[in-house]
Amino acid sequence: MKDLEDFIKKNNDSFNSFELPEGHFERFQQKLSTQKRNTISRTYWFSIAAGFVFLIMISALVRYQFMQTKMAINENKIISLSDVSPKYKEVENFYKADLDQKITEFQKLDCKIDLEQKKMVDQELEQLDIVYVSLQKELKINQNDTRIINAMINNYQNKIQFLELVIDQIKDNC
Repeated sequence: MKDLEDFIKKNNDSFNSFELPEGHFERFQQKLSTQKRNTISRTYWFSIAAGFVFLIMISALVRYQFMQTKMAINENKIISLSDVSPKYKEVENFYKADLDQKITEFQKLDCKIDLEQKKMVDQELEQLDIVYVSLQKELKINQNDTRIINAMINNYQNKIQFLELVIDQIKDNC
């Protein structure tokens, strides 16, 4: 290796005797910058395309999550008579108000009610509520089925009649 270096140093003039054509360095710089520009633009466009693909994937994922949440909410949504029509909303509000009045009247009775009687009344009301919830589920599937709507109205009537009967019996025994 040392011999090669010595040889180049001794014959340095013969290596530098060849003159490059005029504008050689400018053309060389221009070719380098052209290659660099093409590389940058290709990378630039790939990065933009990758960004769009990423945004599309994220938006698809968000939309999928939104649709799943919306479907879960719709599955868990309980339909009442008021969701069917304004006419049934008025009927439902009437029976709810009457039922609330009867429950309040039952709770305010001055007579002593033993715990077993109160427990039996609560259990009966709970059973009627379970029937009503199952009717709501059926109504969700068949919204225009008048048999289900009438059964829901009858359920309200049964609750009110039951409470009236219990209240009258308790008042008679006081």
